[in-house]
Amino acid sequence: MGYSVDDEQNMNDKNMQVDEVEADEVETGDEDEEEDDEHEEEQNDYETLKSQIEEKTDRSKYDPSQNKDERRAIRGELRRLGKKMEENKRTLLQADNDGLNEGILMQNEVYARIKNVSEATIDSKLLVMTADLGAQKARNLKLDNNLFNADEFVSKIRTLGSSRGMLNWKRIGKRAFKFSQRAYTMDFMLGPLSVEKKQRKTARHVRIIKNKEDLVQPTQLQEGDIAQQENETSANVNQIYKILDESGPTNYLEFITNPESFSQTVENMFYVSFLIRNAVAEIDDSSGQPILATRAPPAPEELAQDLTKKQIIMSLDIHSWKDIIQTYGIRTSIIPTRPKRLQNMSSSKWY
Repeated sequence: MGYSVDDEQNMNDKNMQVDEVEADEVETGDEDEEEDDEHEEEQNDYETLKSQIEEKTDRSKYDPSQNKDERRAIRGELRRLGKKMEENKRTLLQADNDGLNEGILMQNEVYARIKNVSEATIDSKLLVMTADLGAQKARNLKLDNNLFNADEFVSKIRTLGSSRGMLNWKRIGKRAFKFSQRAYTMDFMLGPLSVEKKQRKTARHVRIIKNKEDLVQPTQLQEGDIAQQENETSANVNQIYKILDESGPTNYLEFITNPESFSQTVENMFYVSFLIRNAVAEIDDSSGQPILATRAPPAPEELAQDLTKKQIIMSLDIHSWKDIIQTYGIRTSIIPTRPKRLQNMSSSKWY
């Protein structure tokens, strides 16, 4: 039985496939071994860290494995102490009651057995309650007049320092020296002995007699002395309305801006506001720019249908005025510059 060239080629291909499978198996085995080694190293690091923590942990202060029954008993004792303080709060605040000190001693005994956070939290709340009661008791001591009897104190001082019917201040001083090393000065209880009586000074007011000839009489005003100032607001509003009507719809900022005068730009804004208030002009911003144009006054039908008006507050400063001139390229003012009027004021007339 003979082999052909094709059979030999197929055998070679099969051998190559077997070799590749064996190589893949070897590589897979190596990767598994590396993963096992890494896992073993991580486990060793964890065990090392755990053992270090166990060595450095003070089991007398913190022990997570403390007996549950013991922890339950500690929490019960703390709650009973807190309830007892709440119920006997009025009694504990009395000056001659020593219940707070006894409660603190009992808390210290329980605290010595606490080794976990939950029990320590209850103990801290109980300690805060005890501190509040102590502070309130101290405030009550300052306000209680019965705790210090001045008559009894003086009587005991006299008993201590009496010697042949007189007070022995030396003996009293030696006894007081044990409690205070401060040297007190001697002061008079009723102030200084020598008091100078202040002399009251009486001032005489001299009446001044005015000479009637030196008095200046006020100027008697006549009806023609009051200068009648012409109201230019109406005239300027009418003039601006005519200019707007002739110009047609115009950009609001270009219409009011006077590149030569900031003050007249503000005045133009003021005059245009009258036109809009009287509903003979309107601003349309649907195009993205404020377009100012004249309009017919509202008809009675529109007023009857509750015609709505919108008001806005515009602010203008020097910087904004310059930005408007530069942005819109304004060279001349649509509203002519008004000449400045100089008034000759007389001292004999009112303005």
